[in-house]
Amino acid sequence: MASSITMSSHNKAHAVSNPSVIPNTQRDAVYNNLRKHFSYFDTSKNLPIFMENAGGSQCPNVVIDSMANYMRSTYVQLGAGYELSRRAKEVVDSAHRFMKTFVNGDEVGEVAFGPSTSQLFETLSHSYASVLREGDEVIVHEANHEANAAPWIKLAEQRGLTLKFWKVNEDFSSSLESLGGLLSSKTRIVAVAHVSNILGEILDLERVVKFVRDEIGCKGARVIVDGVSFAPHRAIDVAKWGVDWYAFSTYKVCGPHMAVLFGTHDAFNEIKDGMPNFYFIPSHNFSSKFELGCLNHEGCAGILALQEYLEHLAQGEELALNLGTDGEQQGDLAKEVEESLSSLKVGNSYEFDRKLIEAAFRTAELMEKPLQIALINYLKSRSDVRIVGPANADGECRVPTISFVHLNKKSSDIVQALFKKGFAIRNGHMYSYRLISALCSYDLLFANNVTEGVVRISMIHYNTPSEVAYLISCLDDVL
Repeated sequence: MASSITMSSHNKAHAVSNPSVIPNTQRDAVYNNLRKHFSYFDTSKNLPIFMENAGGSQCPNVVIDSMANYMRSTYVQLGAGYELSRRAKEVVDSAHRFMKTFVNGDEVGEVAFGPSTSQLFETLSHSYASVLREGDEVIVHEANHEANAAPWIKLAEQRGLTLKFWKVNEDFSSSLESLGGLLSSKTRIVAVAHVSNILGEILDLERVVKFVRDEIGCKGARVIVDGVSFAPHRAIDVAKWGVDWYAFSTYKVCGPHMAVLFGTHDAFNEIKDGMPNFYFIPSHNFSSKFELGCLNHEGCAGILALQEYLEHLAQGEELALNLGTDGEQQGDLAKEVEESLSSLKVGNSYEFDRKLIEAAFRTAELMEKPLQIALINYLKSRSDVRIVGPANADGECRVPTISFVHLNKKSSDIVQALFKKGFAIRNGHMYSYRLISALCSYDLLFANNVTEGVVRISMIHYNTPSEVAYLISCLDDVL
C-alpha cells in the first residue's frame, strides 16, 4: 500500500483572506492579460474562483461571439447550393481542417465531430461490432473515465470478446509490465486514458504504443485514447505518438460543448462498413460517414474562433520574461516559447499553423507550472493529506488536475467549506467510478467511499498564482 504523505511542517503561503482584494502582482498581470478575453473573469460579476476546469473550461469572448454571429447571419443548412449555404459549409469544413492541424493529424488521418467524447466512443464501439469476432481480446485501462470503458465492456459482453483490465498500481501508476502481461496475439483493442481526470498523471503514450506494437508485437491492436484531460494542457500530437484513435472535448479547451475524434486512415477504413451514417454517404468520406445527422454548426464556428484565442496565448514574450524564474527547466521552456514565436512573426501578426499551436501550449504549460508547484508542495507538507496521483509537480509527469483526500474529513465536507470561501471545485468519482472503486479497495482514500471520492482541484493557464495562494490559506482553515 502507498504510504501516507508526511512532511515535517506546514509551508503556509502568504495570502489575503478575501479573494476580492487579491493583489494584482506583476506575475498575476501576465495571467490577467489573458483573462481579459473571458467575460467570466470580469470582477464586477463576483463569480466563484473557477478551479473545476477538468469538468469544463470557460469560453473566451471570441468563441462566444463567433457562435452568436453565426446564428445571426449564417444559420442555414449545408449543401443547398446558394451562397449562404455554401458559406455555412465552409465554416464546418474549415473547423474540421483546423482540428486536424490541432491534433497534428493532417498527413495521417481524419477527424469527426460529436456532442461529447462519451458519445464519440459509444459510436466508435458500435462501428467495431462488425469487425471484432468472438475470442478477440479487449484491454481497458482502469484509469479511464467511463467514456472509454463502458463502450468496450458492453461490446465485449455482446460479441463474446475476452475483456481484460490494465490495473492502476497502489502507487497510482500504470506500469508497462502489467500491460505486457495482458497483451497477446488476439488483442484487438487497447483503450487507455492519456491523463486520468482523477490522478493527473501523463501516460507516456508514444512508449505505450511502441510497447504494444513493437515489443509485444500486437500488430493488429488498435490503441484508442481518451485525451480529454490532456488536451487543455499540452499540444496533441497523434502523428508522433502513433495512436489509432484519439478523442477529446473542445469544451475543456476553451471551446464550445463539442468533441473531436481523430482516426488514422487505416483505422477509419477498418470500420467503414460499420459507421453509422446513411448508406448513400460515400464510405471514403470518413468524417461524414461517422457523423450521423446534423452537426452543431454554430459550435463549428466557435471551434474556428479558438484560432484567435490561441494566437493570444502564444504571444508569450512577456510571459517568458516574467515567469522564467522557477529554475533551469522553467527558463528553458520560456526560451523555447520565445524562439518559436520569433520564427512565426509575419510583420506585426502571426501565421497560424501547427507551430503556433505548439507555441500556445508551451505557453500554457509555462503558466500552469507555478500553480501546480505551489499547490502540490503545500499538500505534500501536510501529514493529514494524501495526494491521489503523482506527488511531485514535474510538468513532464502530471498536469494541474490535483486530487487529494484527508485523513479524517470527508471530501464533501471539504468541498462545501471551500464553496463558502468562494471556490468552484468538486468532489466525487467524476465518472472514473472503476478507478475510485479500485483505490477504495486498496484503502487509499481513508474513510471516503466511492461517492465521497476525492477532492479535485483542476486548473488551467488562466488561473493565477494569487488564486492559488488564497486557496492555500483557505485550505489551512478548512483542513
